[in-house]
Amino acid sequence: MASLGKYPAELYQPIRPDVDFAIGDMEILPFRIDHDAANPVGYRIKSGGKSVAVATDMGHFDEYIIEHLQNLDAILLESNHDVKMLETGPYPYYLKRRILGEHGHLSNETAGRLLNCIVHDNLKKIILGHLSKENNYAELAYETVKLEITQGDNPYSGTDFAITVAKRDEMSEIITL
Repeated sequence: MASLGKYPAELYQPIRPDVDFAIGDMEILPFRIDHDAANPVGYRIKSGGKSVAVATDMGHFDEYIIEHLQNLDAILLESNHDVKMLETGPYPYYLKRRILGEHGHLSNETAGRLLNCIVHDNLKKIILGHLSKENNYAELAYETVKLEITQGDNPYSGTDFAITVAKRDEMSEIITL
């Protein structure tokens, strides 16, 4: 965009799944996700011995995604919708199918199931994000994910982790690890 002005060409770097790159002291590993967009990726970021990930816009998860989300210190994970709210809500049928599909968005329950595959003793922070304004609300996402962890096939309870919901219209708190 011309309004951004000129920038050095060496700052431009295409982002490709499974091709690491660095920004300052951060090592960034983009990983493939399935969404109805051109070459979408999630990010695993490592710096100072800590690892965090941003994983949103995923219609589902598989072993590949689970592998990229192992041994994190913190994660921002999509918890987009409550299935019942979406199914009975105002969206047209085609949009409901898209959101519920393999290239759509994670429901609260599916986000909790994914967390069951990656929780561990040193996971310090779980942030739920990308909540639908029409088909979810913060308390429901929080309680559903917490319950999925508690009932999951793991030795943990949902209360064992610091789980928060990212704010939609304002900046969330600063997190230190």
